[in-house]
Amino acid sequence: MYINKLHLRAFGKFSSKRMYFGSKFNIVYGENEAGKSTIHNFIEAILYGFGDDENGILKYNKYKPWDNSLFRGTLGMSMRNGEKYVVSKDFLLGTTQVFKKESSDRSDPEMVEEDIPSPGDFFFNMNRTSFRNTVSVRQLGNKTEQELANELKSKIINLSSTRDQNISIERILSTLNRIKDEAGSEDNGKTLLGQYSLRLSELKSARENSVNANRQVMFLAMEKKKLKNKIRELDMRMAELKKQLSDYELSVAKDKFLKCEPVKKELDEINENLQKFNHSLKYSQEDFKEALNIEKILADMVGQRDSLLQEKEKIDSRLEELGRDISNLMDSSFSIEKLNEDYSNYKLTRDKVRDMKSKIQTGYESIKSIDMDEINRFSDSYATVEEISRKIEIANVFLDEKDYATMKKFGKSQGVQSLFAGLFGIAFLGAGAYSCYLGYTMNVLEYYYGAGAVVPAVILFVLSSRKSSRAKSAKKEIESIECSHADYKLTVDQLQNQKNEIIKNSGCENIDVMSDMYKKKCTEKNIVEEKLNLLKFDEEELKQTEEENNGLSRALHETLKKFAFDEISQENIKEINEAYERKSQVREETSNLKISSEQNAQILSKVEKELSFEQKRLEMILSANGVDDLENFKETAAKYEQYEECVKRKEYLDNILTSIIGNEDFDSLKEKTRNVMFYETKVIDEQKCQLDILIMNDEKSKIAENIESIHKEIEDIEAGTRNLAEIEEEIDFYEDKINMFKSKIKIAEMAAEKITKIADSIKGDFMPLLKKSISDNFYYLTGGKYSEVSFDENMNITVIEEDNKNRNVELESLSGGTLDQLYLSLRVGLSNILSGNQDIPLIFDDSFVQYDSRRLKKSIEMLSRESERRQVILFTCQEREAETAKQLNVKFNYIKL
Repeated sequence: MYINKLHLRAFGKFSSKRMYFGSKFNIVYGENEAGKSTIHNFIEAILYGFGDDENGILKYNKYKPWDNSLFRGTLGMSMRNGEKYVVSKDFLLGTTQVFKKESSDRSDPEMVEEDIPSPGDFFFNMNRTSFRNTVSVRQLGNKTEQELANELKSKIINLSSTRDQNISIERILSTLNRIKDEAGSEDNGKTLLGQYSLRLSELKSARENSVNANRQVMFLAMEKKKLKNKIRELDMRMAELKKQLSDYELSVAKDKFLKCEPVKKELDEINENLQKFNHSLKYSQEDFKEALNIEKILADMVGQRDSLLQEKEKIDSRLEELGRDISNLMDSSFSIEKLNEDYSNYKLTRDKVRDMKSKIQTGYESIKSIDMDEINRFSDSYATVEEISRKIEIANVFLDEKDYATMKKFGKSQGVQSLFAGLFGIAFLGAGAYSCYLGYTMNVLEYYYGAGAVVPAVILFVLSSRKSSRAKSAKKEIESIECSHADYKLTVDQLQNQKNEIIKNSGCENIDVMSDMYKKKCTEKNIVEEKLNLLKFDEEELKQTEEENNGLSRALHETLKKFAFDEISQENIKEINEAYERKSQVREETSNLKISSEQNAQILSKVEKELSFEQKRLEMILSANGVDDLENFKETAAKYEQYEECVKRKEYLDNILTSIIGNEDFDSLKEKTRNVMFYETKVIDEQKCQLDILIMNDEKSKIAENIESIHKEIEDIEAGTRNLAEIEEEIDFYEDKINMFKSKIKIAEMAAEKITKIADSIKGDFMPLLKKSISDNFYYLTGGKYSEVSFDENMNITVIEEDNKNRNVELESLSGGTLDQLYLSLRVGLSNILSGNQDIPLIFDDSFVQYDSRRLKKSIEMLSRESERRQVILFTCQEREAETAKQLNVKFNYIKL
């Protein structure tokens, strides 16, 4: 497999950058800051993403484009079997898509989306760490030979246990055990996990109660709403019946009034005339008749004028009333929809502000009783106790009696050996002296034997001297150890006293009790800090909501001020809405009344003129007959006749008036029907209507009692039930905590078990393969100078020279360039082993900076050989790699940034 193309749609400083690679050897040249590392990191990010750790976040922010809203790219992969894949990644959305193009005879094969969540794991059969340790090869860095050797040795030792050059098996297992101990168990109420589990069980029970209560409240609310709708329907029906009754009664009264009004007017005039009838005068019959006729005409005209004046007064009053209607203040710019929307939003934000203030106050009250200063002081005391415990452990290490016993045993053995060597030396010396004496006295041969015995004696004396010297040195070392032990013992006692004093001052019996209390206080502190963070978020939201509510309040006040309203209330909004609905009706009625007023004025003017004319005519008749007024004229003309006629007429009119209105008073009837326009009303059954209204009132009272009962029941349920949202929020919090701890424990257990098994198996079958692979590559890169890389049981690493195979060269003795070659051999060999010898690409990023020309030539030759079986991509800031490849006639794809 190999990478055939890159498309940096928007990544780092690149925008719509395309690159095409060959299947074998590729050299990408670019000066410093040209973007080589950006492209290298782009390949890794496409295959594995940036990661969730701190380094991944830094890389994400580093390569996120500043001047482009996009952050994405694609990578093309070609397989040896002809299959092609395109990996597309959107870094902003965090989405990855992989498309597969099947090999086909068609000119344009179809792309099919594949379900490949992790492209790097799928294509290279390795995770991000293995990719960085094998496929992605970088130089060791600018370090001294000693630093390079130590770093390389550390990487190989870690590989022997974990196949990861950066991972230490002991450090991992220690970390995993600490994670399990911190989490605890659900069955242990003293641990965090046990406390969280107990609290979660209580919350789930409370949630079930709250859900049932809410269902009951919802059911009761629906019943209450149905009953209110029924009351509303009854009110509408009762109002309709009452209106029908009222309209019918008023129409009947108006009909009576219109019938009796002229009778009453005439009757009043007759009564008035009867009161004035007290004498008689001479009169002209014709003039009298004419005067009577004029009087009647005048009476009709006055009645007509009074009626017109009353109608004018009613019209003017109605016009004034309509003029005061607030609907006249609504111009074209006024929007009733905006007013209603603002008021609705105002109520919502007002209620939200009230609820949030209550929630924040409750939150602060819940943590007010917790003393954070006391928790911090206790934490500092516990940290001091732990530090003292570590110091005691270190001192106990130095108090180990093992070295002391060994040194005493060694000194004693050396003294005994010195004694025996001296004794044997004396024995040999005595034997030699005796032999010499015999040889001297008896023969020459015994003399030589005596001289030969002196040599072992001298050797034994020298050995005895050395053993004695070692015994004395051991004695001095023993004395030194005894002095050190006394100092460490004193230090341990002082530290133990200091530790016990701190534990006692903390109110704990021992370190275990203090540890349990420390865990509880840490849990309490974490909960308080999390609640404070939530409260700060709520306060920010409250501030925004209050600003929104204040803005709506100002806008509503400004609108209501136009209608002379000072307060934002449901009644004022309702009144404005009602005014808006009747706006057209008010304007139409105003226009009609103005027309009626003009017509009334014209008729009234005409009546006034006719009335004035008739009055003047009457005055002329009265003057011609020598009387001052019509009453005197009537009295004079026909006192008795007129009187009788008036009496008869009065009786007749009284009978008519009584037959029309019965015992009802005319004035009250007039006042009652003053504002009623006469119209024909449908005849209804009054008794049935009144009975229906009475029945509806009884039904309405019963329904109101049911509503009040339901309302009290809802209040009782809500008062005894905790808010479901708060319970759900707290359940989510504890479930997340429990799942997090369970996940940590499970992962830690699985990881510890698998890591232990893997480490044991790797040491048995991985290291021989790695050793052979490193040795082969290192032999080729060094031109045969070093034939083998060796590891002993303590993982001490050495290399063996080809010319002197008996000599093992330590890494510290190698140059930086040679160490870089050994590192390159390690990475190439490791990539073959970890990938199962798949033909995955190799990527090098300025890996040959420290190489001289000879080493670079051998490295290019090795990469050229390696490119025959898999793709090689070499990023470099120097042109000598390409020039060397040309000198060696190596074919390569050259890309210049």
